[in-house]
Amino acid sequence: MNEFKQHPSFQKMNPKKQKMIELLVETLNDKKITEALPILMKWKEQMKQEGLSFTEEENKLLTEIFSAQMTPAQRKQYEFLKPFIKY
Repeated sequence: MNEFKQHPSFQKMNPKKQKMIELLVETLNDKKITEALPILMKWKEQMKQEGLSFTEEENKLLTEIFSAQMTPAQRKQYEFLKPFIKY
């Protein structure tokens, strides 16, 4: 579940970003995609307020983290919605 912590992109990340990702992963655990989207949007707004943004490499890691927790049906929904959700 926390394999992402070993990812080079995660390990190079600002510690504040790491904490935000860990919090998000914990919060999204076992949530349906319909429950996860409002949480993700709130998290995104908090990141913006704190002046944090992600590099392209970090965005790829975020996508991997979220996809790993989804069922195949949820992944399909996520892929459809992904263009509308920029971290």
